[in-house]
Amino acid sequence: MYQLLWNIGGYHIEMLLKTLFICALLILGHASEKKQGKKGKGDSACTKIGGICQRTTYLCPGRYLQGKCGGPSARQCCLQDSGAWDSLCAGQVSNRVRGCDKFGCGGFNAKRGSQIHKGVDVVCDDYSIVYAPFTGTLMGQAQPYGDASTVDDGVKLSNSAYCVKIFHIRPYRYSGPISKGDKLGYLLPMQEQYSGVTSHLHLQMCDKSDPSPYI
Repeated sequence: MYQLLWNIGGYHIEMLLKTLFICALLILGHASEKKQGKKGKGDSACTKIGGICQRTTYLCPGRYLQGKCGGPSARQCCLQDSGAWDSLCAGQVSNRVRGCDKFGCGGFNAKRGSQIHKGVDVVCDDYSIVYAPFTGTLMGQAQPYGDASTVDDGVKLSNSAYCVKIFHIRPYRYSGPISKGDKLGYLLPMQEQYSGVTSHLHLQMCDKSDPSPYI
């Protein structure tokens, strides 16, 4: 009799322990979900540029950008291949990054002697029309050198999602609203300043981050 009661009691204890264990897992999972939800609130940097925040284990029909989503590092911004900006230069089907020539390379973080190139050079012919890559506001003149040289001119363009300085161009104006695809200005004569260089305009994000994903 005692053995029977012990067996029944032991069974109930075992079931109770299993139930408690399952409840504990559910509580921890709920807490983790809440914590993850809080982390996922910082997605605006991604959604503003037309991307979607998701885990990198999911297929992205474009490219992943780091640092634009809340949550763990595996959760990144998926941006479509087409990029966010229109073609900048007349005569160019797409925004083509300048390769390497005797003056250096045009990619982001390319070495320039003891310095690092914190922008991207987009191929463009001298005096070609340059178009606004996105709708925004012209925020004043932006000069790359400040030495009044032949190509020392440009403009700052900004909206709620982007802020970029476009150098080596002569803007038609330096302030006021402008729409995507409107004429922004024209490329200054790079060959007069740097004979043999691949003529280009220079894009530099205001925070000096990489503009490559947007072009």
